[in-house]
Amino acid sequence: MTTFTVSFCGTGCTRDEGEQTRQWKSKIWQFWKEDTYTKSDARIYNPKTGYIPVRIHKDISSVLTNTTKSASVRGVGENDWFDQTKTSDLLLTQPNNHLLTPPSDLLDYVKSYTSGNQRTSTGQIIGWSATALALHGANLAVDSGASQLNFIGHSRGAMEAIMAAWFIYAYGDESVKNIPINIFAIDPVPGPGEWYSILTQLPPNVASYVGVYAWDHLDSGFSALVPRPNSAMTGEKKEIKLGTSWKTLADDYQLKDPLEEGPIRTLANYKLYACRGKHSTVAGNVTKDAGYNFDNVEVTEQYLKPEVPAVPELVYRLARSYLTQWGTVFNAPSGVDTGLQALRQHIHTHHRYFDAMGEGETRTSSIPNRQKVRRVSSISGRNPVQKYYIDDVAGDPPYELAYPVTYERKKAGWVKWDFL
Repeated sequence: MTTFTVSFCGTGCTRDEGEQTRQWKSKIWQFWKEDTYTKSDARIYNPKTGYIPVRIHKDISSVLTNTTKSASVRGVGENDWFDQTKTSDLLLTQPNNHLLTPPSDLLDYVKSYTSGNQRTSTGQIIGWSATALALHGANLAVDSGASQLNFIGHSRGAMEAIMAAWFIYAYGDESVKNIPINIFAIDPVPGPGEWYSILTQLPPNVASYVGVYAWDHLDSGFSALVPRPNSAMTGEKKEIKLGTSWKTLADDYQLKDPLEEGPIRTLANYKLYACRGKHSTVAGNVTKDAGYNFDNVEVTEQYLKPEVPAVPELVYRLARSYLTQWGTVFNAPSGVDTGLQALRQHIHTHHRYFDAMGEGETRTSSIPNRQKVRRVSSISGRNPVQKYYIDDVAGDPPYELAYPVTYERKKAGWVKWDFL
């Protein structure tokens, strides 16, 4: 069996994110001279893991450009490479082997995002280019000729992986539509836009789904996506009736909500993990506030203090383990030697770092709508009340792990969560 891996970057991330520090030039016209400033500082990422989706691709193929083994896809609102040129690489709207035929409504929607300058702050907020990036990733995957596909993504890149799987299933030739796809999703977040049905439901061709969710990211607009498992994962039978447009493909194929209350079950090929840290921490960021300023990285004698870096190291090891299990062959050895138990001990004996990221140790609050608890959802649409609290649905953390929870908690969802 041949395997091809696609890495989907998160919003505002380039295909060399975490691998390059970019010094950009700006003109100070009143003095007729040039000034330089740091646009992207690779030092905010754990050197052992980098920005995880990009580093995973590099670990497989040894280079940042696409190869026959793996490929990467730029993030929403960004160009491919972090330089000052106002252009991006051309996205594929159809694979070269013509085994995937997107419909006209999808091609019309994505055409303005396939080339030119995509670096815009507005584009990063609304995220509309995600559909084009998902289609591009699907085309790269189908073009590979592989008999198995592995997708890894962070943030909007993670939800693009689910969209890409739907595009392959819905628009692929009979020879490719049922190729098994495995997805490793790092804190998938669609943002404030429409949550389409092809985000909230895994298609039938997804063989395995693993999702890692950041416990301490409370910023508004960062509700995390928890897709519904497909029938092969649950045994629930439902006729597959595809919608008439790409936006409605799965409107009539929404299976059981994994966040609803019920007797807890463990699904073999569907895993949900809760992890300390914020949205960028679980993808490689090692700053104390999960921001993008190197001044907030704690360095002792030129070495990173291990507390915050232990989170991306744990996620990186987990990602490599699952991808290896799914057939990905790595050319580079793992950048992290520390064992999983030791990494978890680093995290949970220094929980004050992560408590601070989430605005304090005490998450019980008199604030309306429990604003100090992460929100997650598995429901398509724009309605802001169609969300859950993560400390409701994930159930009780093991007593030895320092996860702050609220006394307002309700009963857990029916799908079992594991705590890293």
